[in-house]
Amino acid sequence: MTMRGRHSSDGSSSFYRDLAVMIGGIVLVGAAVFFVLVLLADNPAALTTTTTPQQTTTTLGPTTTSEAATSTTARAPTTTEVAVRDPSEVRVQVLNSMGLAGAAGRLTQRLSEGGYQTLPASDYSPEQDPSRIWYRDGFSAEANVLLEFIPGATVEALPSADVGEAADVVIILGTGYEE
Repeated sequence: MTMRGRHSSDGSSSFYRDLAVMIGGIVLVGAAVFFVLVLLADNPAALTTTTTPQQTTTTLGPTTTSEAATSTTARAPTTTEVAVRDPSEVRVQVLNSMGLAGAAGRLTQRLSEGGYQTLPASDYSPEQDPSRIWYRDGFSAEANVLLEFIPGATVEALPSADVGEAADVVIILGTGYEE
């Protein structure tokens, strides 16, 4: 009489049957995962969450602009080179909204010494905080260069064509401006 172990086969090919069931189960699970991935790939909205750009960084020299967006897919930053005009080609007007007498005139003088075409300084109402650098279409790069004269100012497109009618860039001195 031969002693057989507990796990030994009784010779009825159950090992091969168990092996086939296990391989079949693995194939079924793999097919299910593949099917789910194919469904998601056909519907990119199920995988991608995109928000609008929230930050624009501008570096001067050759100007580089990049937009940062939150997304589950990789997005390369966009780079745009913009030629910056010579200061002699830019008309700037300085307006004072903070009430410090002569501040706009003194900054106008500094800009003139820096080679800019300057228009007469004047007052502006309502009071602004922080200082603003407003630019007409096509003068964004030049407005960013003027941050050198007014650190911490906000650079924005000109909100109204009535402000600084002859100027390419309008600087509004805000309550936080310090000479």
